[in-house]
Amino acid sequence: MGIDREAWADRLFGPREDLRDGVLDDVPDEPLDVVVSLTELLGAAGELVGRYSTPQLADGLWYLAADSGLFRQLYNPAVPEDPRAECAAAIRELHKRLFEPLCENALSHGDHGAAVEERLNSICYMWWDVFPTWGSPDDSAAHGVDEVLLDVMRGTLSSENVACVESGLHGLGHWHTSYPDLVESTIDAFLRMRPEIGVALRDYAHAARRGRVL
Repeated sequence: MGIDREAWADRLFGPREDLRDGVLDDVPDEPLDVVVSLTELLGAAGELVGRYSTPQLADGLWYLAADSGLFRQLYNPAVPEDPRAECAAAIRELHKRLFEPLCENALSHGDHGAAVEERLNSICYMWWDVFPTWGSPDDSAAHGVDEVLLDVMRGTLSSENVACVESGLHGLGHWHTSYPDLVESTIDAFLRMRPEIGVALRDYAHAARRGRVL
């Protein structure tokens, strides 16, 4: 039993005085249903474009990633690994359908963020920072999901929108504490394959390679 996706999207992204008020009323009780419902919502990210303003999308995504607690079910061993991994993989659609086309093509770290006018850039940049895990290599129930999430971050490094590239590097920088060798090799490959990136992004990549991101 999943959610009513359109009704829940309206509560997440529609106008309200308090984003927290009533948003989770229709979330299923069973952990597997939560995971399946999240997968459906993320997989349909493209349907949100034009239906909501980018500030509305930013507010809803901040809540979803940072405050809702729903993504913690990705590490619930009571849920089979395949649907958890599928849900993690669906985050690709969020980057592909929302962040890449809608975010301002600009960096957000350090002083760069002061010049960014598009509010969606803030949650794009901070998505992996506020996400409820930076990797759990010692948890057998988490290993498969960790692999998928790292692959999602790796995939954003090929984006033509520097906001998405920066987001992936930001996430990898935080995950360095859990997967240092993989993070370093991923960023090394990125730097070899994209020599055209600007100085600021290259410097940020080197910082992420050492796990030194904010």
